[in-house]
Amino acid sequence: MYSIDVEFINGLMNTKTRGRVVYQLTLSLWRLLCLCYYAEARLEVLKLTKHMEDGTIKARWRIRGLPFHTLLLRFYRKDKSQLYRSYDAFSTFYIGQDGLIHCHKVEKVMPAQPPVLPRVTSLLAGALVALGVQEHRPALNLLPLLLSSLRQSRN
Repeated sequence: MYSIDVEFINGLMNTKTRGRVVYQLTLSLWRLLCLCYYAEARLEVLKLTKHMEDGTIKARWRIRGLPFHTLLLRFYRKDKSQLYRSYDAFSTFYIGQDGLIHCHKVEKVMPAQPPVLPRVTSLLAGALVALGVQEHRPALNLLPLLLSSLRQSRN
């Protein structure tokens, strides 16, 4: 799949290497560092496209995992879903005339931002939000309906 003189352009550290053995060692080192940093690591390929006009395969991928140091500091949490971190990256593989990959270029790696969702931490806070008592949060305006129904039941 790879040519003997495959070139690896690392956009993270601005380095270039040449050769299949050095390429395999570099990727093995990345994998080892990933396994040391994350307690649980997953590689997800988000999008893979083949471009015949310029002979490239472009891949958008993500590494998602639970950092080991975070797990040590927050071991008491039952729900660890908020502790996971992700890094998105973009790779370009250049294919030669022989059908083998001659160059692998990692262009960018950036932390992926999780969507910001409002989080209700307790039943009481949820009830206050629903009743419209807390001003800085959206309200369902149930308090006026509740008060009017209480007044009608008293009469």
